Amino acid sequence: MAKKTVDISAMLGKQFANVPKLDTSGREQIQYIDIDLIDDDPNNFYELSCIDELAANIELCGLQQPIRVRAGEGGRYTIVSGHRRRAALRKLVEDGRTEYQEAPCIVEQTEGASAAMQELRLIYANADTRHLTSAEQSKQVERVEALLYQLKEEGVEFPGRMRDHVAEACKLSKSKLARLKVIREKLIPLWAALYKKDKINEDTAYELARLSEDYQRKLYDAKQDGLSVYGNGVETWGKQLAALDAIACPKGEQCCTNADNMWQRVTKKQDWCSKNCDGRYGKATCCKGCPQLYSCKFACGHFAEQIAKHKAETKVQKKTEREEQKAKEAAHISTVAASWVRFSEARKAAKMTTQFFLKQVYAQDKDRSYMYDSWRAKQWAEKERGEGITDSSQCFADDLSQADLVRMADVLGCSVDYLLGHADDPKPFTGKWKSAQDEYPDEGRFLFVCDAFGCIQPSVYCQGDYMDATPKSVANEHLKHIHYWMYQPALPGGMTHNGQETLEKLMHERGADDADA
Repeated sequence: MAKKTVDISAMLGKQFANVPKLDTSGREQIQYIDIDLIDDDPNNFYELSCIDELAANIELCGLQQPIRVRAGEGGRYTIVSGHRRRAALRKLVEDGRTEYQEAPCIVEQTEGASAAMQELRLIYANADTRHLTSAEQSKQVERVEALLYQLKEEGVEFPGRMRDHVAEACKLSKSKLARLKVIREKLIPLWAALYKKDKINEDTAYELARLSEDYQRKLYDAKQDGLSVYGNGVETWGKQLAALDAIACPKGEQCCTNADNMWQRVTKKQDWCSKNCDGRYGKATCCKGCPQLYSCKFACGHFAEQIAKHKAETKVQKKTEREEQKAKEAAHISTVAASWVRFSEARKAAKMTTQFFLKQVYAQDKDRSYMYDSWRAKQWAEKERGEGITDSSQCFADDLSQADLVRMADVLGCSVDYLLGHADDPKPFTGKWKSAQDEYPDEGRFLFVCDAFGCIQPSVYCQGDYMDATPKSVANEHLKHIHYWMYQPALPGGMTHNGQETLEKLMHERGADDADA
């Protein structure tokens, strides 16, 4: 039997491309058919989406386009175009709107049409009445191609390449057909399910389909853990996986045994990743040369012993450093406390309270009256007692200006060197005699004294309004006739003056060795 030559656009385009608008004139007539007698076409692969919205629209505006059906057996009908409309009408009936029990339909005459031709009619009718997702387009292309080949077997001749006819029939470019074919044939089911639900777009599906099944599975697992997988990024992740597979194991293994761990590190982004793991923009390399080898929890097991040894050494080193730091902090605290004790002793020797002392130093500067308020006096008194001193505290003179330090030394009657800790004697030996008529020595200090006869007596101390010496000697009788005196220097090596204990006892009994804070 001779084959028929058919132009696909002439054969299908004019007949099936556009669903006729509602029209009761001519050959096509509207029939109202009970929706319970209308069946879905089992070959319909289009998703029935947004039914609630369509039902609301029909309830508001009415059904704007009849359902196209073909007659079946037993007085039933099969939908050619209008699956969503029939589903929306059924919902309205279930909601109590019985006036939609019968739907306006156009019954197509399909006598003599093969099953392949009828299914093509279904595809064309639905394709022009809805927006197709990429997955639906792919399914449409697959079915149209199969149906056209079936028609070819039935005797219909299609000149030229079948792909051109499929592209024309589906109104898609040939390059898009090629992309959709790669997706259908290469995309693993896990990703295909997401593609079908429009959870990934066509670009992403195509890039995934170009990868091996193993790489696709790894990317799918990574996506479940939060990895963002999209379009051009898929190609980049593919390079990463290929780079890991290309790592040569220095231990003689055929391939890197730690590649999966390195992949986990890169995709989960649990910490900053070095370029040893990351092969997206270069060459991934073995953990052996990684600067993070000892801290990375994804490191290769071949280096476990080396890592354990390093961690043990690091632990010892850190312990030593902590002990050294602790000793350093303790020494600092001791130094700070000693500096405040030194100031406290000088203040007590001058018989001043802390607040009185501060006022003497700062009262002349009106803009700094806050320096001698009760709060600051309390703060200084606490430091004198060693309270609240930490490793960040400063020594007594650290935050004082040079002018303040000199003024304080003058008020206390001691040397700046003493306040700075450079000298242990508040009033160091000067080697100069002072007239007892012009200046009286401080209490509690040991002196050299010289009487009117030129007799010099050491270890003399000033106590109140008179001087005394220990042990008693003939010179004691002449102490009231002292003409000159000078302070004795501090004795070296912790030695004490003869009579030191007696002096301290007397000063304590008189309350002259302390002053209120």
